[in-house]
Amino acid sequence: MFDFDLTITRWDTASRFFRWLLWRNPWRLLVVFLALPMLGPLLLWRQARWVPMRFAVWVATLGRTLDSLPALVEEHIDSLPNGHASVMLPAAIEHLKAHLQNGDKVVIATGCLQPLAAGLLERAGLGEVPLVASTLRPLLGGLVRDQHCFGQNKVSMLTAQGFGPPWDIAYTDHHADLPVLLLSSESHLVSPKEKCLARIEQALSSQPNILLWR
Repeated sequence: MFDFDLTITRWDTASRFFRWLLWRNPWRLLVVFLALPMLGPLLLWRQARWVPMRFAVWVATLGRTLDSLPALVEEHIDSLPNGHASVMLPAAIEHLKAHLQNGDKVVIATGCLQPLAAGLLERAGLGEVPLVASTLRPLLGGLVRDQHCFGQNKVSMLTAQGFGPPWDIAYTDHHADLPVLLLSSESHLVSPKEKCLARIEQALSSQPNILLWR
């Protein structure tokens, strides 16, 4: 099982995509700016951060439909200096392809938006690798989060799509994937931050392998 953002990629791809959507239309930025006095303070409270984040996603997608997302994803990828190569970590791609060449069953599970992750993987020649990712749903003219493939829900979504535990090997960069790591025989952490590493080491019975891909 491979995580996606900051495991296979250099940055949080969904955040960058939605920022790109906002910057394309100044009026969208204005709406977010006008809402800051009310929603901005919620960013300081971890349990409430989802509110301003969900609002920003909704504003970024106002007037858009689920069917329009793949084309927007392609335009976004083309806008990057080196296309998908700007995003993907060569060492991660090489490692993933090695598993495929060895006949291993590989799945990518990510909190990233499904059309965005799928578009990037297709450009990297990995479009056939099974993908379990977050989804959006329509709401009041825009789009908001539906299923978020994150934390414990990543295990649930993987299981629902036929890729349930236990897993032989898991690759991730973050302790949010502890529910997956605890159900994996072998854990690999990609350039983890110090606090993240300490938290994972405390929770696991065996030491994870550190991969400095970023």
